[in-house]
Amino acid sequence: MNSWTELLGALGSIATSPILLLVILLGVLLGTVAGLLPGVGPSTAIALLLPVAITMPAELSLPLMVSLYLGAEYGGRISAILLNIPGDPGAIMTTLDGHPMALKGKAATALTISALASFVGSLLAFLGLAFIAGPMSELGLAFGPAAYFAVVVMALVLSATLVGNAPMLGLTAVVIGVAISTVGIELQSGLPRFTFGTFTLLEGIEPIVAIIGVFGVGEILASTMMGNTSQGLSRLSGRFFPSTGELRQGTLPSLRGSVIGFVSGVLPGAGTTIAAFFSYGLEKRLAPASAGMGKGAVRGLVAPEAANNAAVSGSMVPLLTLGIPGSGTTAVLLAYLMMYGLNPGPGFFDANPVLGWTIIGALLISAILGVIINIAASPLLAKILAIPMPYMAPVILMLALISCYSIHNSATDVYIALGFGVLGYVMRLVGMSPALLVIGLVLGEMLERNLQQALGLTGGDFGAVISQPIVIVFLAIAVLSLLTALPWKRMLRNKVSVGEKEKANTRH
Repeated sequence: MNSWTELLGALGSIATSPILLLVILLGVLLGTVAGLLPGVGPSTAIALLLPVAITMPAELSLPLMVSLYLGAEYGGRISAILLNIPGDPGAIMTTLDGHPMALKGKAATALTISALASFVGSLLAFLGLAFIAGPMSELGLAFGPAAYFAVVVMALVLSATLVGNAPMLGLTAVVIGVAISTVGIELQSGLPRFTFGTFTLLEGIEPIVAIIGVFGVGEILASTMMGNTSQGLSRLSGRFFPSTGELRQGTLPSLRGSVIGFVSGVLPGAGTTIAAFFSYGLEKRLAPASAGMGKGAVRGLVAPEAANNAAVSGSMVPLLTLGIPGSGTTAVLLAYLMMYGLNPGPGFFDANPVLGWTIIGALLISAILGVIINIAASPLLAKILAIPMPYMAPVILMLALISCYSIHNSATDVYIALGFGVLGYVMRLVGMSPALLVIGLVLGEMLERNLQQALGLTGGDFGAVISQPIVIVFLAIAVLSLLTALPWKRMLRNKVSVGEKEKANTRH
């Protein structure tokens, strides 16, 4: 199969079809709104569109869904930058430097440069999807449960040691998140865990509810209880396009984030969340002390944004070529494909060449439309920051709680979100990062599932699980990261200073 010929043919068909172009544009717009609204996200939006999708042919429905998916990754950064509330887990790392940029009066610049980084990630990953899908699929297939377990351990440790300046507090927050992820029915035994006899917790804690609570409700509590009216947010620079220096700072991080995002997307189960974590972690390792990571650094903003957009195209590799969803959203897309009687896998492109390449072509068109729409809307979006917090707080709180209720039409989710809001406020008081709790919660289920599968394959021999070469590599990275992050130097300095004081006292 000639990839160039098939791809150009699909792009030509899209360009000459006003209906298909309109559908893709609609998908990008809906996706941007879905990503902007905390708690909605691409998977929820795609699922809610099911009644509409079943009335459309697959040639229109599937491009609509993939364009919505990519549009949501564009939109997720908006609330992360402006409100410090990530639209979905993939935008958690965007808050770390995106919101500080907004606090410095560079909200419009942050929106524009993050949109450009998102486009770079989408474009490079699109090329990877179109031309190296086969080799990348083989790489993803080589990872078994033991390797995935080690990857998640590495991701958790790197996140704990890279976010913030207190590794022990970071590890504590991650452990709390992982512990919360175990609430509900244990899949192998079928026994309830930490449900306290209530039926409402049998299905566990919905991660998006926790995200809305910790970031949305928690941010409101922190703003009101700590006397933060966010008046500084209204002082915008008025410059909506980044300077040459800012573009230069963001170029290499965007390219690195794109590669990491695409590879993470290819790995089944990783998706946008791990992509953003790894890309931000790499930039913090590479950044000099003067870069100001966590304080509004350009590289800290563009790297995760390029990564989570690149992961969208990357996640299509296992979905279309292996029939394996690479993320939660592609799991919903897999259901769509099966609904139309299509069987994604090694023979998908041979059986459905036009549809397969139209889906890939829709990603490129979506990326172009996404960056145009998001940059054009930056002035309007940035004005949200001019609204005083006393007026913003009730709107954000109402939006967060409505989003929570709409997930399962359950008031219980609202109460859980309020509880996580209090927890997020307390974590801010003691210096813990709420993002790390969410990271532990989101990755905890993946950690447990892959460990159980790995133990099942080795007959319960944990030693056999961690003795595999690729597992040793990932775990070694985690251990080295932990050892280098712990305050050994400070402890040694304290011991030296104590020893010198004791010597001085003995002399006197």
